[in-house]
Amino acid sequence: MSDKKQKRRLVSLLIGLPVLSNIVSFAIFAPLFTPGSNPTNTDFQHASTILGIAILFIEVAAFILVIIFLRRENNTLRTIINFQRNKIPLYLRTGSLVLVPTLIAGWLFVQAQVWSGVETNLSQFSRIEIGLWFVLIPIAAAFLEETIWRGYAIPRMRGTWRSVLLSSLSFALFHGIFNPLAFVATFAQGVVWGWTYRRTESTIPGMVLHFLSRYLVFI
Repeated sequence: MSDKKQKRRLVSLLIGLPVLSNIVSFAIFAPLFTPGSNPTNTDFQHASTILGIAILFIEVAAFILVIIFLRRENNTLRTIINFQRNKIPLYLRTGSLVLVPTLIAGWLFVQAQVWSGVETNLSQFSRIEIGLWFVLIPIAAAFLEETIWRGYAIPRMRGTWRSVLLSSLSFALFHGIFNPLAFVATFAQGVVWGWTYRRTESTIPGMVLHFLSRYLVFI
């Protein structure tokens, strides 16, 4: 496969995913801000749940595309995950180095939610919503997002920091342009986890950190 085809596929992911996610986000939340509307926190919470499900479907579709792209490159998902037992000490050392920045970025994301006026009340969640936010999304986001933005995108771009910054920009844009503080937080997370991937050449440490960061948001 030519480098041009690979580049076009990568660009389609890095640009197409943020565009699609923001269109969906706007379509879901725009009715809450129409003139005369008086949305409650419950309305925002339900809209967030719908958006979470929609984003999950988008990420699953992107993951399927990545699998197709890998097959055309004669590669497999295992080459992206690239878990190696003999590198476990390196994974632990690197993870320890970036744990604090990961937690700070996660805290910043929480502040972004508070700043936007969104508050989560667990008593208002249905069982389905609890399963979605506390089980399915943390696991799925860690696996899918690290596979797409770190495991697939970064090795296919030139330059260590150029690849980290560009993938992080796409990652941040995917999580929304309507909350500037959330954009900054997710960009910082992308840089931290991108550096982790470059250092370890595996998505496993980033997946673990990503999972921990998700739970920090919920806490």
